[in-house]
Amino acid sequence: MEIKLMVDGIVTDPNAESQIVILRDEKNKEILPIWVGAVEGNAIRFALEKIVPPRPMTHDLLKNMIDSLGAKIKMILVNGIKNNTYYASIYLECKGAEQVIDARPSDAIALALRTDSPIYATEDVLKKRSAESLDEWLEKIKPKDFDKYDA
Repeated sequence: MEIKLMVDGIVTDPNAESQIVILRDEKNKEILPIWVGAVEGNAIRFALEKIVPPRPMTHDLLKNMIDSLGAKIKMILVNGIKNNTYYASIYLECKGAEQVIDARPSDAIALALRTDSPIYATEDVLKKRSAESLDEWLEKIKPKDFDKYDA
């Protein structure tokens, strides 16, 4: 079964050069933190803040290509976790045929935000997420580490 999630915010990990995308379900029962690089986090922030750069960035280019081909992203699915690395798929419909494309969750999320596509995770991923890592990280975080779109 798949659980629909929304991007709740992004926090900066003060202990590493990375950011954490916080995904939550609609009922606020499930949370899925995904560590991403600074560049990937900024691509997601741009989409959250509706910032349109003067020239298309990579995810804007992908969206423009998908649109020009008459395709539509049906959904994003975070469908695996192995060695603390998450895996995702982009479900794309083009000319009546569905294509499933392997993607990094950060790229899939950045694209989903630009195309208003739903984001899901499998129950298995939610069960396997690393609560210990999250608890350890939360113990070290300070309020000043959060900014405008932080959870």
